[in-house]
Amino acid sequence: MNNTDVVLNEIIRNRFVSIADEMATTLVRTAYNPLLYEVQDFSITVMSPTGDMWSEMPGVMVFSQAFPHAVRQGIKRWGDNLSDGDVLIVNDPFETGTHISDTNVYMPVFHEGELVAFCGSAAHWADVGGKIPGGWCPDTTDTYQEGLCFRHQKLIERGVINEALWDLIDCNVRVPTIVRGDLEAQVAACRQGSIRIRELCEKYGREVVDRAMSAVIEQTHTAMSKAISALPNGTHSASIRMDFDGINRDGDFLVCLKTTIQDDSIRFSLDGTSPVAMGPINLPAPCTKGILASSIKGILMPLDPCNAGHAMCIEYDDLPKDSLVNPSWPAPTDSYGYIVGCLMELTFRCLADVVPDKIPAGCYMLTGAFLGKESDDENESTVVSDALHGGNGALFNDDGVTNQLVGNGDLPNNPVEVLETRHPIRVESLEFATDMAGHGAHRGGFGVRKKVTMLADDFSLNFVIENTKDTSAAGVQGGGDGKPGNLTINPDSNNPIVYRERQGALGPYPKNTVYEVVTGGGGGWGNPYERDTHAVLKDVSNDFLTVEQAAETYGVSLIKKAGTWAIDAQATSLLRAK
Repeated sequence: MNNTDVVLNEIIRNRFVSIADEMATTLVRTAYNPLLYEVQDFSITVMSPTGDMWSEMPGVMVFSQAFPHAVRQGIKRWGDNLSDGDVLIVNDPFETGTHISDTNVYMPVFHEGELVAFCGSAAHWADVGGKIPGGWCPDTTDTYQEGLCFRHQKLIERGVINEALWDLIDCNVRVPTIVRGDLEAQVAACRQGSIRIRELCEKYGREVVDRAMSAVIEQTHTAMSKAISALPNGTHSASIRMDFDGINRDGDFLVCLKTTIQDDSIRFSLDGTSPVAMGPINLPAPCTKGILASSIKGILMPLDPCNAGHAMCIEYDDLPKDSLVNPSWPAPTDSYGYIVGCLMELTFRCLADVVPDKIPAGCYMLTGAFLGKESDDENESTVVSDALHGGNGALFNDDGVTNQLVGNGDLPNNPVEVLETRHPIRVESLEFATDMAGHGAHRGGFGVRKKVTMLADDFSLNFVIENTKDTSAAGVQGGGDGKPGNLTINPDSNNPIVYRERQGALGPYPKNTVYEVVTGGGGGWGNPYERDTHAVLKDVSNDFLTVEQAAETYGVSLIKKAGTWAIDAQATSLLRAK
């Protein structure tokens, strides 16, 4: 253990948490794209001079876990040629770990001529010049189709803007004003962090700050090791099969996870996972490791501010080369997020019998609609990235959470008012999809149903969904599975068109076309006939269940008394005795 003042260590640790929070606030207040300032599809990471995470502020939690790998690649490239005032950019998926739309911007922080830290922000750009507007293309076959790729170029060098690089970006994205505004917001966030870190070093001294954070990481490692030591030793396995890769419908796309708990460490193996896919569902190695580390941290130390120490007692067998979870350049990765969600679910399944009081049933898979409208006039072009919330799995003692985005972080949704003022669309309705939840003694969270009218011609639409067959939203202990989502074009017409698997570049559609997206529900926990009868009564009273569903699914008979529903105890006993 470092011989440092433990009280000062905690002060400095929390100052770094505060710095990350202030950086996030700066990004939110200056970004142009609602995907950043409302949905918060970004993360903030503060790192040591060697790239160890000191603090973070998600956003999307896996961005922060993978960011240190990207910064270390930047250090490897530039060596001693990093200077005060430099700002660098990288979105190569094989260095950032996600897909090419998630762009990392970071800067070295110097104090008295010495490198003391790195500040970084990762953010999903409105467009990066790929095959379809906004990213998440379902059918790319290599990285080149997915957009502009950066590998640690200097956006700003010694405080001087690299105008040629900024102009290159402007000329290759569909909505340059929004993209440039978001890029400037990322730079502003990094600069704000740099100011605060230099103030911290000025107050306490560079060496004191560095020693304090080394001690914090060591203490965190000790605490995480202790939490793992409390678990019984053992090996647990789980697997899940993806629907398809967007290209090859005859392929087999299996993700396998084995978790071994041994004393004070956890070891992951992904042997048995299918080879790299032709389509873009592949997940680069930094994010594969990052989401597994995030999952374990979330289970064992969910409230602890994250730093490098949480992942130090997690080990990995060599990831299978050229596989879904360890592809090589230039394999496509634009739909990487499906396997992120699956790896989180597989971690939960592996540990379900180890810590059953901490593990939910399965969660819905990421579902949503990405709209794009292109024009020679930038003011007429628009990109709408609308990933919808859905149902989380039930717990052993409670119903699943509704309206939650799981797998990429607990992010807010797109407010209706913002969508309607920023884009030529009108949201006709946004409501719970109660029929999507898995039944159980504790039911899964509901899906969401959203109906939207296009108020302009020539919109294209990209429908995002996965795991409609081998569901991620699996019920446990006798609970029912959550149902997968769907997309319907013109749902109230005589000829609605329903899609139950992901689609890319549907359209173009004429003005007043209506689409409806329904997201999946969470899995249920336990036998539905063991659900508390008053909970069933409450669901019926709230119009979450019909009287007929209460009887058929939960064995609860209801009768009307003085105009309100009441439990018929005798009839319920007979139903549940069958």
